[in-house]
Amino acid sequence: MTKINQDYIYTDEWDDINRVILQTDSLYLYAHDPEDRSVFCAQALKSHNLQTVFAEICFNDQDDTFYIVGKEKSVISLHSNNQLGSFLTTYKNSIVYLEVTGLSCRVAAPLLKYAMDNHIEMRIVYAEPAKYILDEFRKMGSHQDLSESVRGIYPLPGLTNILPHRESPLFVVLLGFEGGRFSQIIQDQSPDNDKITPVLGVPGYRIDYPYFSLWGNRNQIRNTTCWQRIKYAEANSIVDIYMMLNQLSYDTKDSEMVVAPIGTKPHAIGAILYSIKHPNKVEIVYDNPKRSVHRTDGIGKVLVCNVTKLFDEN
Repeated sequence: MTKINQDYIYTDEWDDINRVILQTDSLYLYAHDPEDRSVFCAQALKSHNLQTVFAEICFNDQDDTFYIVGKEKSVISLHSNNQLGSFLTTYKNSIVYLEVTGLSCRVAAPLLKYAMDNHIEMRIVYAEPAKYILDEFRKMGSHQDLSESVRGIYPLPGLTNILPHRESPLFVVLLGFEGGRFSQIIQDQSPDNDKITPVLGVPGYRIDYPYFSLWGNRNQIRNTTCWQRIKYAEANSIVDIYMMLNQLSYDTKDSEMVVAPIGTKPHAIGAILYSIKHPNKVEIVYDNPKRSVHRTDGIGKVLVCNVTKLFDEN
């Protein structure tokens, strides 16, 4: 089994957002976070996609419930399949576009799981940053680089499949810039050093970002000697990380796997999708960060991934 890049099969790039025509009678879900790029796509698409329903998600501080702007009285629990189902089926749309640029993983995970479990066609939209603002990161604060804090390590809604672990599982860490998050997860989970497999996003939104990621995580990489097992996946690709996890499973003869998605949003979504596909052998470990404001600048590529097709075919 050889890993090859298959992005071209499942992912498109919206070169000119003002000319993108969404599928008729579709639903477009998005959220507005402190970064301007989180609403860039929705604002641009609304003017010429009049047959699409655009719904802005607002969620509480704990990311346990959400509502749609303009429908504040209709609060949906992320832990309730019935409420999620009632919400999505209300729109009766042919396809759901879920833009994850401004969504936390706690909100995206249960929506993605419900869609996959109930055969709702979904496509993930993500607007890359033009660049990360790394001045704070270079100060090497434990949790003050890109995240204000981490709320703690507990399951994502809908992904509470905690495996019994007959033997020490493969521990896959999808790295970002924040070494403090890597350290905390290692301390909390205490995986065997020889089972830790770090995954580095390359080439990065800029060519030098992988070096910043290695720099920020260098202490734990050195302390656990996991540098010997570093893997690489495209930083902006849901497909590439999904396929990499599939390859790792194949290489280790379907051993149990714990995945900590603390890197890019596309990597996190790819890992979540893979865990939904393989609930009996993949567990997601997440530290639930509260993101700092103004951590990026500008808007880079806008990518849309047909996750339903990826899920059904792999």
